[in-house]
Amino acid sequence: MKIQVLGCCGGRLPGFYTSGFLLNDHLLLDAGEIGGVLKVEDQCHITDILLTHAHLDHIVGLPFLGDTIFGQIRKPISIIGLQEVLDSLHHYVFNDQIWPDFTRLPAAQGEPVFRLQLVQLGTVCSVAEFEVIPFPVRHTVSSAGYLIRQQETTILYSGDTGSLQEVIQVIRRSEKLAAAFIETSFPNRLRNLAEETGHLIPKALDKLLSELDPQTQVFLFGMKPQYLEEISAECQAMQSRARILKQGEILYLGENP
Repeated sequence: MKIQVLGCCGGRLPGFYTSGFLLNDHLLLDAGEIGGVLKVEDQCHITDILLTHAHLDHIVGLPFLGDTIFGQIRKPISIIGLQEVLDSLHHYVFNDQIWPDFTRLPAAQGEPVFRLQLVQLGTVCSVAEFEVIPFPVRHTVSSAGYLIRQQETTILYSGDTGSLQEVIQVIRRSEKLAAAFIETSFPNRLRNLAEETGHLIPKALDKLLSELDPQTQVFLFGMKPQYLEEISAECQAMQSRARILKQGEILYLGENP
């Protein structure tokens, strides 16, 4: 499984992009960044997009993706998420007021640029070569995390996470994970703010790490860039095996490429 980190921060400053991960060059996991990293031909290779929730830092790349690939793709891109997520996207973004409705405007042969595809929590669905299982995640809006499996390689992606209780339950029911991608937005001193806004701090990772297999790689993302150095220092002080992701890096999980 190839994972390209298009963006991995929870806010924007010069040189920092919000969360977007490209799997095997065509499955996008959240859409906080697309066009600032991928060339036109690479954007046209995207076939499916999994959204955890509808907050701007996880969907802001979608309107510009539609604008870029309009008229250049042969079949619709599937935008996949919970009902509340898809409803918000259609009502507030692709509404012909904020942005053209690319769920209606045709890409080719009368089909739209984007097709909205509903998923249900706990129900397995097939997305290209992947098996995907959405699970509930506590946040301030309707949110899902995903177990994503390709052959013998499985990853967990939590999205923005206010509590790790549901994530830990999923880990306990799952087979061995190759990697877990966990949002960690604020430093420990801002614990109250993190709890109020449905995010994690480094200290909250202790219980999660104790539940994971020692060989499972743990990657942190969603850091507010103004606190990145502080979060990094706290993780190092904890001697945590969790690693903060770097924008632009490419991960290979499972068999060697």
